[in-house]
Amino acid sequence: MPYDAAAAVTFATGKTGRYGDGECWTLVEDAVVGNGGKSSRSQTPNFGPLSSYVWGLVVQPAALQPGDVLQFSGYSWTRSITVDVTNPDGSGSVNTTDATETRGNPQHSAMVVRVISSGIVEVVEQNVPAGTGPVQRLQLVLVAGAATATTTRVPRGTGFVETVTTTTDTVTNPPRCYRPVNA
Repeated sequence: MPYDAAAAVTFATGKTGRYGDGECWTLVEDAVVGNGGKSSRSQTPNFGPLSSYVWGLVVQPAALQPGDVLQFSGYSWTRSITVDVTNPDGSGSVNTTDATETRGNPQHSAMVVRVISSGIVEVVEQNVPAGTGPVQRLQLVLVAGAATATTTRVPRGTGFVETVTTTTDTVTNPPRCYRPVNA
């Protein structure tokens, strides 16, 4: 039977709580193998608990599709949001907040549920945080694009309050991307 990516995604996203032994690999392996894909056991040299698993053919992040697998090793994504407010009298403030997601210390596996845009995906995974994390879905940036800025102007008195919100993503050690192959 050929690998059925849609069925693999449905399998993985249909799980709740901790699936199987709670390891990230177990959720992805069972989704892939149970839906016609080749096991990472036979594709990974020196397969073991600390291995960087091989899930099929390497694909570029821009070519990702639902059912593809991500293998993380030391991945970090930080989103910085800076809000710069300028009042009509010239006074103002600048505030920056940072949020960071990390995966793969040493390794982590996740499955692509959907592609949001080039370099941004929704994944299903488990074991984040390590040892306790249930099956969950979330968005991750795999390839940082250019910073984006949005400006708003709100009338106040004889002038405007101008707010510039700038979002910057930084990615370190992006994951290896795989397209599972038929068993």
